[in-house]
Amino acid sequence: MKLLCKSLAVMLGTIVAVTVNLEVSAQQSARPSYEIKPAFHGQTRAPLAPKSARYIVSDFVTGLNRPWAMAHMPNGKMIVTEVPGRLRIISPDGSVSDPVAGVPAVRAWGSRGLNDIILDPDFENNRMIYFTYLAAPDGIESDNSDETARRFGAERQEWNALSREEKAANPWGHWRLASARLSEDERSLSNVKVILETETSRMAFDDSGKLLVTTQRKSPMGSPNLKDTLGMVLRINKDGSVPSDNPFVGNDEVNDMAYVIGLRNSNSLAKNPETGDFWVADQGGSTGDEINILGAGKDYGWPYVAYGPLPTPKPEGESYTMKEGTEQPIYYWSPSLAPSSMMFYTGEMFPDWQGNLFLTGLSSAHLSRIVLEGDKVVGEERLLDEPGHRLRHVSQGADGAIYVLQDMPMQKILKLTAPSDD
Repeated sequence: MKLLCKSLAVMLGTIVAVTVNLEVSAQQSARPSYEIKPAFHGQTRAPLAPKSARYIVSDFVTGLNRPWAMAHMPNGKMIVTEVPGRLRIISPDGSVSDPVAGVPAVRAWGSRGLNDIILDPDFENNRMIYFTYLAAPDGIESDNSDETARRFGAERQEWNALSREEKAANPWGHWRLASARLSEDERSLSNVKVILETETSRMAFDDSGKLLVTTQRKSPMGSPNLKDTLGMVLRINKDGSVPSDNPFVGNDEVNDMAYVIGLRNSNSLAKNPETGDFWVADQGGSTGDEINILGAGKDYGWPYVAYGPLPTPKPEGESYTMKEGTEQPIYYWSPSLAPSSMMFYTGEMFPDWQGNLFLTGLSSAHLSRIVLEGDKVVGEERLLDEPGHRLRHVSQGADGAIYVLQDMPMQKILKLTAPSDD
C-alpha cells in the first residue's frame, strides 16, 4: 500500500510539472468547432493570467427570482431587478426589501421581463433611475408576481406556435426604456415615463450625461434596416430625444439615435476609466463573441462580418472576418463565452485586480478576469468556474467588493471579498 501511494505521488508530481511547462490559454478547455484565423496576434485565446488574488465567495442574498441587474446607491444599498417585474432594495447586510411599488406591468418569460437598471449621474439629488422592461400589451393584465410569470411562461409556448402573421397581430409584449423617481423612503416609484421603445440590453451614461443603450439584432436574415434601432448602440438624451451631436444626424440611411452600428447582441457595456472609451462585449451566434471599443459613427460588421459561422457559406478561402469600412474586435472567444455584463475593476480591496476587466458568462458558466495592456488582452483567468453556473451581472461596491448575480442553478447574489490578515 505504501509503495502504491508513493508511485501515485510520483506520477502526480510528474503531471503537475508537465502542466506548468505547457503553454496554455484560458480557452483551452474546449476547442472551437469552427476555427477562424485571427486578424492579429493576441486577438483570441490569450494565455492564462498570473495567479489570481485570494478571495472569499459568500452568498450575499438568496431567495430572489431571476435577478437580472443591480445598481449601487450612494447610501451603500443596491437596487436589484427581478425578471417577473419587481425592484428590490438590498441593504449592506444583505436584507431584502418588499417590492418597490409603481413598476409598470411586465409580461415576463424566461430571462426577459424587468431587466437592466442604472442610476442617473445626479441620483443623489434627483433620485432618478432608468430601467428596461418587456411591457404587457393592451388587454393583458400583470401584477408582476411569480405566479403570473409562471402563467406567462406556459402561455408563451402557445404563442410560439403561432404563425409569423399571427404574432405580428398579437405581439407578446413591447420593449421599453423608462425613467422614474425613487421615493426618499425607497418604497415607491413616481413620474414613470417611457422614453424609448426598442429591444434593449444594457445602459450607461457618458461624460456628457447622454444615455447609451445597446440593442439586439440576433437574426442575420436580410440586410439590416439602419433606419430601425436594432443591432446598435443608441445615444439619447434623458428624455429620449436625439442629441444634436450624434454621429449619424443628417444621414438619411441611419437612425439619428445611432451611436455605432453593426452589432448583434451586446449584453455588456462599460466605460474604461483609463481612457474614457466605452467597451462592449457582443454575443456572436454559436461562437465568435467579441470585445469592441466603441468609436462614434463606427460600423462593427454584423451581419456581414463575424468570428463565427454565418448562415450563408462563402466560397472557400473567402473570409467572414474582413470587410472594408468595419472595425475589428480587440478580442474574441471561440468557443462562446456568452458574455452578459462587464466591469472595469477600480477598487482598493483587490489591488492586484485594479485595471482588470471582468465579464460574466452564461453558457460558459464562469466569471472571466481579463488582464490588459492598453487595449490589448494579455491574460485571462476563469473564476467561479462551476458546471451550470450561469452568471448574469457583475458590479463593484463602494467598498471594493465584487458582486455577481447568479442566474442558475440557484438564483442569488454572490459577494467576493478579500480574506482578512488572520
